[in-house]
Amino acid sequence: MKILFLERIEMAKEQIYRLEQLGEAEWFDSSNEEECKKRIKGIDVVVVGWIDPSPFILSMKSPSLLALMSTGYEWIEHRSEARKKGILISNIPGYATEAVAEHLIGLALCVARQTMVGDRYIRAGKKEKGYLWGIELRGKRMGIIGLGKIGTHLAKISQCFGMEVVTYNRHPKSCEGIRDLPLNDLLSSSNIVSVCCPLNDDSKGMLDKDRLSLMKSNAILVSTTWDVVVLTDLISLLKSGHLFGAGIDIANNSNKTNLPEELLKIENVVLTPHIGYNTVETKIRLVDICISNIEAFKEGKPTNIVN
Repeated sequence: MKILFLERIEMAKEQIYRLEQLGEAEWFDSSNEEECKKRIKGIDVVVVGWIDPSPFILSMKSPSLLALMSTGYEWIEHRSEARKKGILISNIPGYATEAVAEHLIGLALCVARQTMVGDRYIRAGKKEKGYLWGIELRGKRMGIIGLGKIGTHLAKISQCFGMEVVTYNRHPKSCEGIRDLPLNDLLSSSNIVSVCCPLNDDSKGMLDKDRLSLMKSNAILVSTTWDVVVLTDLISLLKSGHLFGAGIDIANNSNKTNLPEELLKIENVVLTPHIGYNTVETKIRLVDICISNIEAFKEGKPTNIVN
């Protein structure tokens, strides 16, 4: 079996050994669109991380496997056509559950205690004591939009802080100790709102001005899912002082954040560069699951197929 890595993927020696038992592997540090189209010819398994395979997926060998080094896959075009041609797509579900949930609670804490505001003040030479008032998490309500694996883990962490947890889901869920509410009720009653749902046609732009305006005065919004929140509407509420602050793990586009300039000027906004998933532990799990997907494909029992 021929396995092709179109971009640099860091692996431990033990992981490389596992791959070598599966077949002949070829590695490239990077590949542009034209190079991708040439390099995939006759390849059984093509592995990609950040490269968009849409331009070349239908040119892959049939049958073959496109092994993604990510959980998300919605941006890939021609998925159903690829399946009809015998080209399967595998993803990496659940590898960053703990990391993203911890990052969300970290964003909430940074905003609630104005940690980054205080950091900037100290660096600017402002050393007065006691001028930044924070909010405690204990006794507050955490509203989680999307009670999947990440949302469920965030709920457990929130409960450890002594928070009440409510959730909104397209399909109501019954979880002990967690109440399921309509979205508008969650927004109007929660002290912290956390966006954990995946981006899709239903969730894109879901939190617009009308819905964000329902949030409690001095509430906090945190999110690691891009494009669910309409940023221009969020900015308006932050500038008016209606919200206490926001924490967002932003998505990058060609190494540019493409953020509204106004958002960067609002004091109690914490922004991180799409690192919610990025830990030493998740990197190991990511590669391990990818290799397991390739092993399963070779055995004729493909797993984690998304098309």
